[in-house]
Amino acid sequence: MTHRITTFALACAAICSGAIAQPNVNALVPDKNALAHDHVPNRVFVRFINTERSPMQQSILDEVGGTIRSESRLVPGLVTVDTEVPVERALKILSTKRGTIQYVEPVYIVKALDTIPNDPMYGDLYGMDQILAPQAWDEHVGDQEFVIAVIDTGIDYTHPDLAANIWTNPGEIPNNGLDDDGNGYVDDVHGYDFYDYNSDPMDGNGHGTHCGGTIGGVGNNGVGVAGVNWRCRLVAAQFLSAGGSGSIDGAIDAVEYCAINGFQVSNNSWGGGGFSQALFDVIQTAGDDFGHIFVAAAGNAGSYGASYPGALTCDNIICVAATDINENLASFSQYHPTEVDLGAPGVDVLSSTPGNNYEYYSGTSMATPHVAGGVGLIYSVVGGTSYAEVIDIILSTTRPLSSLSGNCATGGVLNISEALDNTFLGPQITMLSDIPSEMDPNMPLQVSVSINPREDILVNGSVYLHYRTASFGNWVVQEMNTDGFNQWNGAIPGMDCNDAPEFYISCEGEVSGAVELPSGASDGNAYKWMIGSQIISYDDNGESNGDWIVTGSAVDGQWNRGVPINCDRGDPNSDYDGSGSCWLTDNSSSDGCNSDVDEGSTTLTSGIIDLTSINDPILSYARWFHNSSGGSPNTDTFVVEWSSQTTPWTLLESVGPSGADVNGGWVQATFNINDFAPGINQIQLRFTASDEGADTQSVVEAGVDAIVVSATECDDAAPCPADTNDDGVVNIGDLLLIIDNWGQSGGTGDVNDDNIVNVSDLLMMIASWGNCP
Repeated sequence: MTHRITTFALACAAICSGAIAQPNVNALVPDKNALAHDHVPNRVFVRFINTERSPMQQSILDEVGGTIRSESRLVPGLVTVDTEVPVERALKILSTKRGTIQYVEPVYIVKALDTIPNDPMYGDLYGMDQILAPQAWDEHVGDQEFVIAVIDTGIDYTHPDLAANIWTNPGEIPNNGLDDDGNGYVDDVHGYDFYDYNSDPMDGNGHGTHCGGTIGGVGNNGVGVAGVNWRCRLVAAQFLSAGGSGSIDGAIDAVEYCAINGFQVSNNSWGGGGFSQALFDVIQTAGDDFGHIFVAAAGNAGSYGASYPGALTCDNIICVAATDINENLASFSQYHPTEVDLGAPGVDVLSSTPGNNYEYYSGTSMATPHVAGGVGLIYSVVGGTSYAEVIDIILSTTRPLSSLSGNCATGGVLNISEALDNTFLGPQITMLSDIPSEMDPNMPLQVSVSINPREDILVNGSVYLHYRTASFGNWVVQEMNTDGFNQWNGAIPGMDCNDAPEFYISCEGEVSGAVELPSGASDGNAYKWMIGSQIISYDDNGESNGDWIVTGSAVDGQWNRGVPINCDRGDPNSDYDGSGSCWLTDNSSSDGCNSDVDEGSTTLTSGIIDLTSINDPILSYARWFHNSSGGSPNTDTFVVEWSSQTTPWTLLESVGPSGADVNGGWVQATFNINDFAPGINQIQLRFTASDEGADTQSVVEAGVDAIVVSATECDDAAPCPADTNDDGVVNIGDLLLIIDNWGQSGGTGDVNDDNIVNVSDLLMMIASWGNCP
């Protein structure tokens, strides 16, 4: 995962590891491999578009025998639903409710990340020296009132080396059966158990207590170990069982508990499952609304790419790999140049375990609390700063290691001494104006910000608005105007229909240098919106045969529709959009899983797709092709063709016989229909997978899913709203009309239709100065 930080360039990462399921932003089921991951039977997450409960929503849930189990306290419209039908059936039914449901997904089961007890006589706390903790402790050993949550198996809150640092809820009277502090949880004195849903998060496993000791074992007390924070408050937010596993609805409840109670850091040494939009939304909201930083383990599979939740691209997640005593990347640690952020000691780490015990554990689970402890140490110093700045400090001060170069975003290991030296607070930019998701054409966008220099001094004339029409264009840079009261204003001219503009703000501090909002904007993280609205005229997710026709000469392997039966021969293990079914070649295990296209070809032909209702249509579909195994690999092709009924079948694309797309995996293909068939009113598609030629021994597998035709629709907005006198040019005449109507409610001069003539209208007029388009 990448973070949008200012001190070094990190591009926004796509989750591209083959081992990690990829989010599918176009589908109602976000993870296209949703059913391939362990999940709770008869339970799903549903996020409704309309956040108010209604009879329509209940009627939809009734189709799956659904009962709302719980409702998110952070994310509007997100509920956990118990169903009477299996999860597979529930996903199929609910994923057809586009327009009512934003997304639906399974509730994944996750586990503590393989902490492995090792030789109790080996080593000592070598990790503290590697992260330069002793040098940091010369300045700061922690804040006794700063709370760090351990979202895990619980904590032994009676352990002699932890008890003095355990959080005790000041608003709760123990064991009186009441929610005294009104936070929604009864008797949550030291935290809460979201596995059994009771008030006692005592650790029955050891994993959480071990993490807690590394984060906040009491230091300089002559007992056991010392944590990164000698002084802090540890709260147990348990959701994993004594066996070390749990479901992410419990994890979501734990994150919400942390946010609601104002706990700004959590340690998350667990992982598994697929991409969860529900978990993403809750974690990101905890950061945006409560300043929460979620520190996560990269995973222990020794593979390329992080496990979830560490692989989530939330801005407030830090993902941690493990190093050993020799500062090598641990053999079990997962790694990735963008999904993983930094390393920390995670092999043979000594820490506390329940019952006044201490043990050596190994895992990215053990690396993560070093970082969570470091984040807590820094956060407790800088106080009211943003989570992004704390993350920036942590990631921009790592100590480089050759073993981590190219294996994580920073290429370094946690360095809390250097981080503590970099807690100087530079200028902070706050957005005052709204950021649209879409706009009509030719409408200028007014941008207003406030800037607090904090410990720095703002360089005069250094506040700039940067904008461009698309991510590949050149930036236009204009100095923003100040009103003299800590506010700066600028305006972005109106754009054309189908543009995808973006913008960001920059300023400069005398000490801290350049600052951007959002962080890392110049490296790909600018604010984005679209001109116009997307409309969908055709959407086939493979859930019915519809008017598709299958023909072909192959003796085996004809197209058929269904839920993928994976035989590990290059065929899909799930559909593309997570709705359940798709079109596949020979989706059968009846012949011992020797199913593929044999001795000929098979063709899947669509019915007529009508294009008369939209302009400038965009065609997209997901395809799967594998032909790189068998006796004659890389000898066959997968062909996509189109016809308008009045024209012959014409090649749209050909995949194979070799190249990047012949090893399986879903690929989304997108085409502007007017580029290959301008002006047509109807289209048909056909997909052909072949096993032909002199040698037919290759294994050919193909799939098709999520065929969509869409377009961008734009209302006809006034091309020149600042032309208040309608003379075709924005000039002094329009300016005088604004001045004459200054302060009035609407009418002539109200360029932006906000019912008041003020400086916003003036700035929009200046941005539109000159001849109207």
